[in-house]
Amino acid sequence: MVPISPAWRDYYTELEPERRAQILQRNLREEAEDGANAYRQRLFSLRYMEEGKKEPSADRWLWACVNFIQVYSSSRFFRRGGKKEVSQFLKESGYLEAASYGEAGEAALYWEIRNTAKRYFKTCMGSEYRRSLFGLLSPNGADQKKQMCKDVWRMTLGLEKRFELSDELKLWTKAVRDEYVLTDPRASEQLQEMSRSMERG
Repeated sequence: MVPISPAWRDYYTELEPERRAQILQRNLREEAEDGANAYRQRLFSLRYMEEGKKEPSADRWLWACVNFIQVYSSSRFFRRGGKKEVSQFLKESGYLEAASYGEAGEAALYWEIRNTAKRYFKTCMGSEYRRSLFGLLSPNGADQKKQMCKDVWRMTLGLEKRFELSDELKLWTKAVRDEYVLTDPRASEQLQEMSRSMERG
């Protein structure tokens, strides 16, 4: 677990972009600089903002979670294109810039990913999960959890292995998995079982 400053806990647990924007601006005014404030602002902008708009719009990182799953599923025979797409997100999202802000930057990135995963998992457990995204019938609760577990594996270890991006995706994988294990008492065990099953093919 990567430590989080109490001053920033509300920011990383809040899921609504508009409210996060308010907390970010408040903390930038009131809290001591830890070396990552400029990076937090940049991540927020790259995640939510569009040129010419003052309010947050589409969540690009949430979409990346969905897209990573599709990239993994469709890249069995077209790996070069899939790897390029993942690498493009890492570049355009500001993910690769964390190291230049030191430990504070890497912590900020980790918690931004945790926030993204938390929002994704909340979407997964909604009644419209997968039906709204992919036009499928809504599954029952057990099916939802099983599918979510499979999706977590695909967007983390699956991508790492298929595209040989273990170093690049190490923090992404850790953050998504750390958030996932909070969704259910058996989540960690289920993910281990899923990993064995997916690796057997």
